[in-house]
Amino acid sequence: MKKLVKAKWLGLVVAVAVVTIPLVLRAKSAGDGRPVDMQKLEARDIQPTILASGMLTYRTSVDLTSELTAKVVEELVHEGDDIKAGQIVLRLDPSIYRNEVERDGAARSEQLVAIERQQVELQLRRNQFARTQKQFDAHIVSQAKYDDDKSALNLAEVGLKSAQSALIASNAVLAEAKQQLGKTDVRAPIGGRVVALPIKVGETAIPSTMSLAGAKLATIADTSTIQAELKVDEVDIGRVSLDQAVDVYPAAWPDRALRGTVVKIALWSSTEGSSQSYKVTVQLQVPADLRNRAGMSCRAEIKLGDGKPRLAVPVEALLTDDDEHTGAAANAEPSKPLLQLVVVRDGRAHKMGVTAGTSDDRWRAVTAPGLKGGDLIVVGPNRALHEIAEGEKLISSPKVVPGASHGKESS
Repeated sequence: MKKLVKAKWLGLVVAVAVVTIPLVLRAKSAGDGRPVDMQKLEARDIQPTILASGMLTYRTSVDLTSELTAKVVEELVHEGDDIKAGQIVLRLDPSIYRNEVERDGAARSEQLVAIERQQVELQLRRNQFARTQKQFDAHIVSQAKYDDDKSALNLAEVGLKSAQSALIASNAVLAEAKQQLGKTDVRAPIGGRVVALPIKVGETAIPSTMSLAGAKLATIADTSTIQAELKVDEVDIGRVSLDQAVDVYPAAWPDRALRGTVVKIALWSSTEGSSQSYKVTVQLQVPADLRNRAGMSCRAEIKLGDGKPRLAVPVEALLTDDDEHTGAAANAEPSKPLLQLVVVRDGRAHKMGVTAGTSDDRWRAVTAPGLKGGDLIVVGPNRALHEIAEGEKLISSPKVVPGASHGKESS
């Protein structure tokens, strides 16, 4: 019986302790102040960015295409070879075009013979007309004879001019045939490296710019320089300008940024599905130890602003009166201090109106009269931050604030 009574009293004591201890701790805590997360206000490098995607390309590259329809009979280079401008890359079957040169050459020879014939005829008519002229002046021949010989002379002169014109036409046809024959030797228009050689000996080259078999003979590029061609959404293109800094992350090195600058912005958009985008070309500075290749996909961060250090706070530390004002503040003019920051002065909360400036994913620049580096600000917890009253006593929470450079701060 005594054991039962003792057990009941013990249970009652435990129950009282469970209820009273939290109340005592809460009262003590309330006397010391509200525990919050604090950190010192510091200048930070804020660099907002525009995200884009694209691919790596060589700055200078040429796709060789055929102007003739002919079979490939010889390849004089291999993929990966370094070549000079004007060097023969491959040869096409010249037989058809050589025959055309011979045919057109024979036609030109016939025109030369025709001109000689007309020159002889013209000289004959001139001599004949000269005799007729003397006889006509001596009244030996009739007017009809004089007119006939003069007309024959005129016709001979016209015949010679016609033969000479035909020779000019023959020369043009022959020159075109020789030019076509010369195109059977496909030469490199620039010096560089053969980065693609899709056609093989025995395959037929065709004159086409479409993605058809035989249309593309080879690709030659200057592999010493590489660039990124990015697709920037029409919503963001207005904030992109020449010489802006860009960090490019190739697919092969997703954690290593290649530094670059914007060198070209397209004036005309391209359509992909229902969205419009603009091509932005970025010249890259590629370290020697990275072997980038054209066609490699990449993502990029186009940097906005000057990146200079500014007083900045975590974005979650900024307060607005209500959610509606939050939307207004995000789109407000920088001169309107719609946001508030809780600053700790002498251990008490002071809500200060601030002007928000440049921001990135974590930090937002702020300015306000009397706000300076080293000021202690409240950054959380979120619920406590919204419940803090002006002048309320605050104490530093033992929790370490992520991103703070000064760990636990004392009030």
